Amino acid sequence: MRAVLIESFGDAPHVGELEVPALADDQVLIRVHAASVNAFDWKAAEGRFKEMFEYVFPVTIGRDYAGVVEQVGAAVGRVAPGDAVFGYFTGQRLALGAFAEQIWVDETDCFVAKPSGLSFVDAACLPLCGMVAYRCVDAVEPAPEETHLVLGAPGGVGSYAVQLLAARGAHVIASGLPEDEAYLRDLGAAEVIDYRENLDAEVRARHPDGVRGLVDLVSYQPDFMRHVELLVDGGRAASLHRSADPELLEPRGIVGTNVGSFPDPELLARIGSDAAAGRLRVPLQRTFALDEAPQALDLLKNEHARGKIAIAVRESD
Repeated sequence: MRAVLIESFGDAPHVGELEVPALADDQVLIRVHAASVNAFDWKAAEGRFKEMFEYVFPVTIGRDYAGVVEQVGAAVGRVAPGDAVFGYFTGQRLALGAFAEQIWVDETDCFVAKPSGLSFVDAACLPLCGMVAYRCVDAVEPAPEETHLVLGAPGGVGSYAVQLLAARGAHVIASGLPEDEAYLRDLGAAEVIDYRENLDAEVRARHPDGVRGLVDLVSYQPDFMRHVELLVDGGRAASLHRSADPELLEPRGIVGTNVGSFPDPELLARIGSDAAAGRLRVPLQRTFALDEAPQALDLLKNEHARGKIAIAVRESD
């Protein structure tokens, strides 16, 4: 089967061939219809995680997938051939990935049934970014008319977070470029502030009493704590880059949460249901073929991207 691989550190992602092994009793073989591109993918391809993850070469790139169960091991009971599913790869071991014609996963891995009203491409765009966005929004506990700031709003996670905050009635301030304004307002942002200018000063000028919540998808220390100064005492902050230090936040009564993408099938199923019902929109920017996946990785790394980028592994999807 074809897959997008790196075969060593320093190797550029390319389409190569992999053999499909015989399934273990607890494994599921999935014919991939679509995948999506995350920042994690191009960073993994560059070897940036070699101190944190175990690379087992050849490494197939990609975390998010959607497809149809093709074969199951003798002990598998929760899915059967023909079932449509979507999910994502988790854990600290990089080996098999989603940019492939077929994948094989353990029955206990994080995948769930794909709602019938959801396309394979849209389903593949949900797992990693959706899980993080939902956790960020749950962490800041938005209430109607509260003001919440999203840093990194145009990206995949940010595009979902803006929608979720707005759906709960929050007044959403989104960081972005001027050309992102129409896009972000369409997702539910009430204000868009250019992050290249003095964003903190502009937020403070518009909201001198402070904001209630901060979803920070871009900052490491000490920038995160600088943005936290925009919060009212007792506010809440969510950090994607593990920058929420309770000792630093406690004096002002601020609750900080470091958000991750750890597996949770129940939450993944909820995200799929929300998307299928129209409560969450998949902000698809562009779709590439499997052979074009290296270009998709380059786009996300080098260009200002909005929303999600998908890989249509099967042309009909």
